[in-house]
Amino acid sequence: MGNVAGVLKAEIARVSRKEIKVAIRQIAKTNSSLRKTVVDLKRRLLQLERDTKRFRVKVGREQAQKPEMSTEESKSARLTSKGIRSLRRKLGLGRPAFAKLVGTSAQTVYTWERKEGALKLRGNTKAAILSIRDIGVREAKKRLAGAD
Repeated sequence: MGNVAGVLKAEIARVSRKEIKVAIRQIAKTNSSLRKTVVDLKRRLLQLERDTKRFRVKVGREQAQKPEMSTEESKSARLTSKGIRSLRRKLGLGRPAFAKLVGTSAQTVYTWERKEGALKLRGNTKAAILSIRDIGVREAKKRLAGAD
């Protein structure tokens, strides 16, 4: 009888190991995929941190270059569509280049040039336009080259 008990015990142990392997296999797959996900997320986090650092540097440079305009000066200035059009032509720039110089989109410049009467612009945009009023073609091209 001792032999039957030993064989039964060995068989129970074998079946138990087999069942444990089946149960652990799914956990191992999940664990493996989670490790891959963590590695991917770490890689993406590092890339985002690098991009954020570059963005902060770029924004810092742009803010340093933003023209400061007194409130009296910007309030008294009157900008019209005709004035924007003539300024753009005086500088010899197309809409996309002028927009880049001012810090807006080409579509915005197009809209400004088509409006009637005085333009109602926000502070930074108005200051940017007022700051390029007194520059020439060479200076405008130099600023555009520096913006790239």
